[in-house]
Amino acid sequence: MVVRRGRSSSGLRSLPLSRKLSYFDGEFEKLYRSRLLPASASDRSRVLEALLRCGPPASRIRAAAAGGGRGTRVAFAAGVLLLLGCLLLCSRRGSSFLSYCGRALLIQLLPYWDWTLYSNSDCLIRNPYYFEKGLDSLQLTDCISVCQKHPTVESLHKVDPKVVLQNYLRQNLPLKITDGAEKWVAQREFTVPFLTQLYSDHPALQDTKVCSYWDSHHSLENSPGAFLEKVHRKRLVRWAIQWKNCNKTAAKVIRAFYQRPYFLPPVVELAESNWLLMASREENGVMEDTFVKVRDHDGDLLMWIAQLQGTFEVQLLPKDICASKCTHYTLQLSPGETVAVPLQMWEVQYRPFSSVAIGLAATGNWLQDPR
Repeated sequence: MVVRRGRSSSGLRSLPLSRKLSYFDGEFEKLYRSRLLPASASDRSRVLEALLRCGPPASRIRAAAAGGGRGTRVAFAAGVLLLLGCLLLCSRRGSSFLSYCGRALLIQLLPYWDWTLYSNSDCLIRNPYYFEKGLDSLQLTDCISVCQKHPTVESLHKVDPKVVLQNYLRQNLPLKITDGAEKWVAQREFTVPFLTQLYSDHPALQDTKVCSYWDSHHSLENSPGAFLEKVHRKRLVRWAIQWKNCNKTAAKVIRAFYQRPYFLPPVVELAESNWLLMASREENGVMEDTFVKVRDHDGDLLMWIAQLQGTFEVQLLPKDICASKCTHYTLQLSPGETVAVPLQMWEVQYRPFSSVAIGLAATGNWLQDPR
């Protein structure tokens, strides 16, 4: 009431104390003249006492103090939990424990929410600009443009990854890179005795099964270590073996001996698995017509083969609609050389061109955008 009849509250706060007292004296005098205040001084004091002592009730003050104490305790508890969480994440046992708890919780949620649909999906949100170009999109004109313009596989040295993607891979054109595996440890160490010992001694390679296993002697063990032991012990003259390290642990052991090929652009995502290709023939003997195909590509768009020891003769066969218009490519791979093959149009097969030949292969994929 006082504020509405007089100055505004903001203007009153800016006055000095003496002016404020004079202002309120004048207001009280107006109320007294209007007979809104009792005539007796004691009665006026009793009426104004409640206004002079106006403030937050004691119960509110106690509640606010108690709330502040609870807030402090909650903040302290949150800090302690955060510190413990950081310690658990930093330690290997702690992170394993948290991972176990998370998996157990997800298993308990399965009856109420099938989260596996999201876990198994490649993308949670569909990209409207993504254009998936599969094998069905290959046209006869694509085959003719590749085969007529490029009668042989080109060889490049110190090639730019962008050139590889735009001018070769996306054009379904294979490419030979002469320095693709020059500095790899695998080129120096991968021999028959070394691989025999590696697959006999390494626990990760002993305890895991390989995929797409094949050998020329149709062994029953389906084990690279067992076959290489036979080769090393019996000294077979002619033999061939290939297998795919599809187990993550086993594939990681082999990946420790090589790096990602430098000529592959970042857009190419390599598969976790890898192949080992090994074959032998008689020294100075007649070349056999038998080629070995590299299969089980998992629908990937690219395969690369790196020559580690000896020499492979590689044939690239046109697939599907291109088989009637294209002939096969034939090339030889020497140690340190690599061939990149677009699998949308070509199949890969090989045979030894030297007494012993060892190669390493892997696949990759990338997003096919419209051209």
